[in-house]
Amino acid sequence: MAKPGGKAGGERKGKRADREKDKARAKPGGKQKPGRPGKNGERAGGGGVVLAVLAGTKAAGSKTGGSKGRGSKAAKPKRLKGAQRLVEQVAQEIVAAEYDRAVNGSAAHEAPVQELAQESVELEVAELVAAGLEAAQAEIAVQERQESPEGQAGTARESGGAAVDGEVGGGDEDDEGTAGGFSELLRLAGGPVDLAAVNTALTPGVFSREKAEAQLPKLAARLDELQERLFAAARGGDSRRRVLLVLQGMDTSGKGGTVRHVVGQLDPNGIRVTAFKAPTEEERAHDFLWRIRNALPAAGEIGIFDRSHYEDVLIARVRKLALPMVIGKRYQLINRFEQSLVADGAVLVKCFLHISPQEQSKRLLARLDDPRKLWKYNPGDVDERALWPEYQEAYRIALEKCSAEDAPWYVIPADHKWYRNYAITRLLVEALERIDPVYPQGGFDVEVERKRLLAV
Repeated sequence: MAKPGGKAGGERKGKRADREKDKARAKPGGKQKPGRPGKNGERAGGGGVVLAVLAGTKAAGSKTGGSKGRGSKAAKPKRLKGAQRLVEQVAQEIVAAEYDRAVNGSAAHEAPVQELAQESVELEVAELVAAGLEAAQAEIAVQERQESPEGQAGTARESGGAAVDGEVGGGDEDDEGTAGGFSELLRLAGGPVDLAAVNTALTPGVFSREKAEAQLPKLAARLDELQERLFAAARGGDSRRRVLLVLQGMDTSGKGGTVRHVVGQLDPNGIRVTAFKAPTEEERAHDFLWRIRNALPAAGEIGIFDRSHYEDVLIARVRKLALPMVIGKRYQLINRFEQSLVADGAVLVKCFLHISPQEQSKRLLARLDDPRKLWKYNPGDVDERALWPEYQEAYRIALEKCSAEDAPWYVIPADHKWYRNYAITRLLVEALERIDPVYPQGGFDVEVERKRLLAV
């Protein structure tokens, strides 16, 4: 009977034998090279077992639980021990497969790269094992809570609470009484994300377009005041506070339109706008966050990213521009990077502009139909459109893995351009109100300076 992951026992023995041969061929005193594929030519680390081990270990838990019964305390050490063995085994097979693909090129469209340093390979194994064990412990804890009488009683109450609910707000009532403000209507809750459940034509928190547009002058004035206070607090005092607005979305979702219509309301002296394109040769010579760090807003500024560091886990994932193992590590690097920004005084407003494929088609056709908009049309957009399901999956994963309490994602239904502009203006206002910047006191005697001025 095949072992978990779909690999037969004989094939695994063959792989172990191959790795022993590699060890024997290693130089005296050197380190063992990662294992090669078995005689049948298949590569280790199939997708099913990778997901089963690194995303959760239900199969391992049920296998190692033995006769102790579900939920018994004696079963926990056996579950964890069994999960640890499986994690270590799979981690080595994953890295072996990634190593071979990187060095030899496993497909016609993949160019071989220079041989990886052995220390790097060992580090990858160790990091995968650590991540897998952490996931295993978390999954076992979840299983135990679910299997307990209290957990079973509470399952019905908790179901569905973590998913994105496309009906929140409904577009038929305003948010004046919403606890936490307008932003809570769009803030992504923790847990599984279902983008298909979000109705991209809804307008959560807004009764009508007329009402929203009537509020815009007041919002613009409030935004102007708060921006000035933020800028003054940094220039005239010692505040480190700043705001970073991150705009992500499919082509035509309105990233550029947001910059024109929303950011256009701000004082240009206190903003920094960066539109990220394909990395240059210089940028490719550094880590993927290098160009991001160089574009960060200074204290007192509002920074706007038209695309961002998330491109390196979106298009890089869809177009297979990096190894899966490398992309997997980037989610952790992004989280640590954003945590460091928050610790340094930044407030992140990360917006996913969510449109439907039908709306994108309309917007692309509108560019073709209007000679004044032909310059905006890019034939490559059609190629990317053909990969819509793959991009939606890449966004789903990024939103799930990189939405923290202090650096959340906001999902903006963006089929209506007016609502997109209104929503992001509201989010910026509320972000600045949370900072509540204050004008600094001058480092001088006001009355003395008044007399000096009048005397001249």
